[in-house]
Amino acid sequence: MGDPDTVKTTLDLVAVRAAAELEHQDAEAVLRASERMLQDSQAVAHIGSYITSLSATNFATNTWKASPEIYKIFGIDSTYPHTLEGWAGFIHPDSKEELLAYHKQVVDERKRFDHQYKIIRVNDGEERWVQGTGELEYDGQSNPIRMIGTIQDITERKLVEDQNTQLQAQLHHVQKMENLGSLAGGIAHDMNNVLGAILGLASANIEVQPAGSPARRAFEVIIKAAERGGKMVRSLLTFARKSPAETFQLDMNAVLQEEVHLLESTTLSKIRLVLDLGPDLRPISGDVNALTHALMNLCVNAVDAMPDNGTLTFRTRNVDNDWIEVMVEDTGTGMPKEILEKAMDPFFTTKEIGKGTGLGLSIVYQTVKAHRGQMEILSEPSQGTRVRMRFPACESSHPTTAPSEIDQMLSPLLVMKVLLVDDDELIQSSMQTILEVLGHSVTTASSGEEALARLEAGFEPDLVILDMNMPGLGGIGTLPRLRELRPKVPVLLSTGRVDQTALELASAHVGVTLLSKPFSMRELQQHLEPLGRG
Repeated sequence: MGDPDTVKTTLDLVAVRAAAELEHQDAEAVLRASERMLQDSQAVAHIGSYITSLSATNFATNTWKASPEIYKIFGIDSTYPHTLEGWAGFIHPDSKEELLAYHKQVVDERKRFDHQYKIIRVNDGEERWVQGTGELEYDGQSNPIRMIGTIQDITERKLVEDQNTQLQAQLHHVQKMENLGSLAGGIAHDMNNVLGAILGLASANIEVQPAGSPARRAFEVIIKAAERGGKMVRSLLTFARKSPAETFQLDMNAVLQEEVHLLESTTLSKIRLVLDLGPDLRPISGDVNALTHALMNLCVNAVDAMPDNGTLTFRTRNVDNDWIEVMVEDTGTGMPKEILEKAMDPFFTTKEIGKGTGLGLSIVYQTVKAHRGQMEILSEPSQGTRVRMRFPACESSHPTTAPSEIDQMLSPLLVMKVLLVDDDELIQSSMQTILEVLGHSVTTASSGEEALARLEAGFEPDLVILDMNMPGLGGIGTLPRLRELRPKVPVLLSTGRVDQTALELASAHVGVTLLSKPFSMRELQQHLEPLGRG
């Protein structure tokens, strides 16, 4: 046996070596486990790490190493060239020039790499988006010698961001349309009062002018100008309206047939009109005037797009169980993408100054939207334009027509005492003149409160003409109290904006008829005639 101390020392050395080896094995196991955890984490996050050498003398010879997830992201294997040129090989052509310039800028200016770019996976050709980051490391002379960083596949996140951007743009567009609609409604109300006064006085005075006289011709021009202004105001109101003004069950086949009949009688002989109407088309609930105006706007645009000749086709069909589809197609010049994207924006027009307002397609869009419908424009240069509109169908298959204009509650005298309630002096003056020309006596009130005070004081009118939009109580607040004081007196509710509020107010009270501004003396007389029948 050897020396006990020597044996002990030998055993101690063996134990130390065994412990060191075991510790080394444990460290390797821990390192391998850590590497597996890192790789698993990178796989879950779709993020890989890399290190790139940087050569100041030959930029193109730079090489790189990467974690396994990098290979998955780019769709490559270990045989792929690990050079800068190889890395540039999977960058999308749309991003390559910009990205290489950015990479060189990062190295030259000694800054952090942080950039999103598009790639094309090598193994399957799929386009993906990645986020690259990197930090520079330097030698003793502060020269960059390598970049260490990560690359993450952000394709899904990018898609969500793009969708959110599109939604934000759509929301902004809707808000812009809402704001412009409110502005248009306010302008239209004021313009209606001005045009109403002009049209009313002109139509009253023209009746007393000799046929063929200069004065009569002058009044004819004034009336035509006021009527044209009224059409523009109605266009603004259609654009501003959130719901149809008057809603009845309509047969869109019949509406289109009337539209084509009108077009055939105008200067559209150079245009070939085609009707391709689906049989048994289900009715829709809508405002025939608003829809007719929208269709006319589409037709005008189509004709402008076919300056020499062409074909304008109207198609209808039932879609699914609850919708109908109306298609307006032309063989015109079509629109490029950049124009098509703005086509429905308010006041956007490609026509010369004075040739268009830019409201045509906006009005069509607003009209379709007001009818709870959907609208799509398909167009390409030299391929014509197709406007597809879809509307929810009604359950009933029997379209109805509008009721008569006035509910005959009384049989008053031919000469009536009229209470005229309007806050606008122009309207008061012009309507008073018209009514007096027609042989009626007129008492005016500048507010609902003043009108109610006259009634409470005992005034007994045969007819009340009540303005809808006034300060104070206005027509909305005045009408219920007026009806309490005079349950049977007929009321003409005058408004330049026949919207759902006006319709509901009129329908909620017996003997109330809407009178749309601006109106001529003849139109007012048509409303008064039923009241004069004995």
